[in-house]
Amino acid sequence: MATEGSSAGYITHHLTSWCVGCSAETHQPNGLVDFGAFTIDLLFMGLLCAAAICVLGLLVRRNLSVDNPGRLQLAFEGGVEYIGDQVGQVFHGQNHFVGAMALAIFMWVATMNLIDVLPIDLIPGIAQVVGHTFGAHEVFFRAVPTAALDTPFAMALVVFVIMVYYQIRANGMSGYVKRFLTHPYGKYGAPANILTTLIDDISKPISLALRLFGNMFAGELIFALLAMLSVSAFSSLSSGIFIWPVLHFITGFVWSLFDTFIALLQAFIFAVLTIVYLGMAQQTEDH
Repeated sequence: MATEGSSAGYITHHLTSWCVGCSAETHQPNGLVDFGAFTIDLLFMGLLCAAAICVLGLLVRRNLSVDNPGRLQLAFEGGVEYIGDQVGQVFHGQNHFVGAMALAIFMWVATMNLIDVLPIDLIPGIAQVVGHTFGAHEVFFRAVPTAALDTPFAMALVVFVIMVYYQIRANGMSGYVKRFLTHPYGKYGAPANILTTLIDDISKPISLALRLFGNMFAGELIFALLAMLSVSAFSSLSSGIFIWPVLHFITGFVWSLFDTFIALLQAFIFAVLTIVYLGMAQQTEDH
């Protein structure tokens, strides 16, 4: 793993994606929105996590048992039952589509988040070896998809589109447009109504994405800073050189436990807020 001779270079390397179509100098997209840039590492890791969940589901399905369920089956059943209860409370009845989507979101986001507790140089190091084998001089690879803006905003955008669909289905297109013109200040406050309603709608997916991204980015950054403790200590010999690896292990272990809790909590929040937002969207204007 290239450290570029400094802590800043090491951290920058870890926070740079393998991007096709990005700037050759900065390795970043050419703007906040760049439809010609593709972060291959985030796509690969996201699909890999989705495939792992599918394989896990197939294993549970193959070993289903009514009389003697295994621990994995019980965990799945507990998750389905809990999500079903949450959907039932928000939608005042079962909505199997939203329930299945919320459970899939929780499992997918949790799996992507938990990559963060693996050794920070493990997956990027493997990518570096593979890249060197094929002649690449330097390989950038971000292992945690949710620690970059792309993945959280992509998921939040999907939730937003479904939210708009539920609003239109519940109120019709005329009712959807009327909501922008008359809510919440009445028909004479149309300009303020449009601005307020737009802010209300757009803030939901933005808050979903930024909450997940901020927590996971912070976790990844702290792991990189902890890794630099040992790297910096070994760069200059001193009497306390052997203390730093021990401190690195202790602090890394403690932070891994905390980060595991944060990873699962953020996946849970994303799934539950998806249910809440979709439940609010399907309410009629006279509700």
